[in-house]
Amino acid sequence: MPSASTLEKVTRRLNTSSGLDNSSYLRMRVSKLNEFQRKVVLMIDEIYIAKRVEYSGGEIIGLTPDGSVASTLLCFMVKSLTSKFQDIVAIFPMNKLTAEKQLECYKSVSVQLNSVSLQVVAISVDNAATNRKFFVDCLCGGTLTTSILDSVTGQPIFLIFDPVHDIKNVYNNFQGRKVFQCPPLARELPNGCTARFQDVVDLFNHEATMPLKKAHRLTPAALAPKSIEKTSVKLATSVFNESTRDALRFYAVNEGKSSWSGTAEFISVILKLWNVMNVKSSCKGKHKRNYTMDPVRSSQDWKLDFLRQIADFLLRWENSKLAGLTRQTFLALRHTCLALADCAAFLLDRLGYNFVLLGRLQSDPIESRFGWLRQLSGANYYVSMRQVLDGDRKIRALSLLRFSEFSVSEIDDAIQLETAAHQAYDHTADTIVDSLTYTHHPSSSDATTVYYVSGAIARSAFRTTKCDNCKELLTNTSDDEELRFDDEFSYDVSTFLDVINRGGLCRPSEYTFTLAVHCWRVYDEIRASDELKKLLLSADNQRSLFIKVMERATVNDSLLAFGNYCTAGHDLQQLIVQRFFNCVAKNLVKELTSSANADRDSTTQKRKVAKLTSKLHH
Repeated sequence: MPSASTLEKVTRRLNTSSGLDNSSYLRMRVSKLNEFQRKVVLMIDEIYIAKRVEYSGGEIIGLTPDGSVASTLLCFMVKSLTSKFQDIVAIFPMNKLTAEKQLECYKSVSVQLNSVSLQVVAISVDNAATNRKFFVDCLCGGTLTTSILDSVTGQPIFLIFDPVHDIKNVYNNFQGRKVFQCPPLARELPNGCTARFQDVVDLFNHEATMPLKKAHRLTPAALAPKSIEKTSVKLATSVFNESTRDALRFYAVNEGKSSWSGTAEFISVILKLWNVMNVKSSCKGKHKRNYTMDPVRSSQDWKLDFLRQIADFLLRWENSKLAGLTRQTFLALRHTCLALADCAAFLLDRLGYNFVLLGRLQSDPIESRFGWLRQLSGANYYVSMRQVLDGDRKIRALSLLRFSEFSVSEIDDAIQLETAAHQAYDHTADTIVDSLTYTHHPSSSDATTVYYVSGAIARSAFRTTKCDNCKELLTNTSDDEELRFDDEFSYDVSTFLDVINRGGLCRPSEYTFTLAVHCWRVYDEIRASDELKKLLLSADNQRSLFIKVMERATVNDSLLAFGNYCTAGHDLQQLIVQRFFNCVAKNLVKELTSSANADRDSTTQKRKVAKLTSKLHH
């Protein structure tokens, strides 16, 4: 286990704009994996975040590529089918996710995974409407199939609706719809059955006062879950549990509760299905003494036949119009059974696997990673985008040091190579500067504010450099000198500073103030133009881009074009510009956050009014 100081050191390296990008980081992570370990399942899911924009390290964080404030992060995670390797490979901020946007992100991730020699065997998503449309319309061309062909490798990629979500949906359907009427199913349900959720409630009430209970996994939350609790698989598995099934059977046979037998048989089928799909260890069946928990060892294994029988059973059940699951749950569970069976057969027959653990094709790892990220952010549910990215960097540092066993020197070498290949923002800066008209001028009030702020910027700069020549060039030590170097500023711009100064504030030099005013003019024009503002916000590091813009925007100014360096070689223009951008960026993110929350509150208010109006009419 790496020491805390070593981990912090690597985290700081990865936290800089010149750190490893995704491809370089993944290349390091997978460099020690063999061919079998490079076969992965790709999990796609969203994490909800606080609708907040933040400024950190020169970056404005919390925006989508189109400039809107992100409310979710679309995350792509890979997990090896045969090793412990798992990692987040891409994070995309989203305001409103659509299947088309998801397809664009998936294509980008596919190129990245192929570049680091990771082969995607299956894609796992939950049963959300966007994910269904992504599978059906975007990947399958309108007709859902169990697999698609990878355009690069020509190998099949199996499409799976996460089995864990499927089981939770079955539980929520059962708890919400109360009664299921099932058609026959081979040996499990030769005559069909009628399952009632009320039987489970009656069982719990029957044993409520007993000191020892047969159905010991049942809880009040499992019988009447709150909205947030319906996402817990623990509640679903407490109902679809051996203890619940066995208790229902016992009371049906021995205590005259014969009507409970149908519910017990239905739970038995779902439990058997869950046992088959949830095998994550080759020894689980032996330890539990349950043959349904053994891994799949052959394409002729009874478990694959059972999955296909369940898929046929679900199709007949849906077509019979008997009381049952929702249309979406029927589709997802039926498709998952077929996809898991086809995927296991492919791995065994085509890729030479000795056995397949179907539980490794679930999306549990990405849900676990979301929980880890929330814990790193103070156990908050609505973490911000910045908190997620910072937490992800900490996990990356831990992954490189502990799981992949790289040394700090090896990570430093990789970062240096990445820094040498770092692309500058030259083209974007040229585009912005060519579009500037330089028609924005600060008002009298604005000028006094710029003067005050430029003094604070100068003080921060020479305190950082600890250079006497920087202090001499950036500050003005004469209290009596009035700064009037431009006809547009016929007033004394130091008025505001004089009012609030108690003797400790710095007065900027002519150079510092002139450059600060020029920064204000350029920034104000960028902010007023939607097109230029979008170009600025779309950069990975907005401060670096603004510095390059100012380098070009001041090239024709006689005062600013020369003398930008002190005798010690410090770049005075960069010191001032980056601190000026820090000031305006902090105000910009507050403005963006307030605007996004105001829009959300307005939408919520309209929805509440519409709902209330609807109730009044009825």
